[in-house]
Amino acid sequence: MEMMEMMEIVIFFSIITILFVIYSEYSVGSILFRPDSVGKISMNLSSLLGFLMNPFHSEHLWNLETLDINYAFVMISSLLLFTLFQYSPFKTLFKVDPDI
Repeated sequence: MEMMEMMEIVIFFSIITILFVIYSEYSVGSILFRPDSVGKISMNLSSLLGFLMNPFHSEHLWNLETLDINYAFVMISSLLLFTLFQYSPFKTLFKVDPDI
């Protein structure tokens, strides 16, 4: 695997993760931004990481109603779509080669 392919994967998964965090914060609420001990809203990374890792050790996010907030499912689905697009014959339709 060449360096450009690796960078594409890292960028793709970074974007998916950011979009997932935004959607989860909107959908579930109080995952990343939570009130602290004095009632001030602050960023709580440990809460976010716990939420992202929850599907790996708990079964309650593996039902049809909660798959949209299941980080593992979203990442596996995204990897599948990314792989299908990478090896699709239609990829050449979207590829832009610079004229050098």
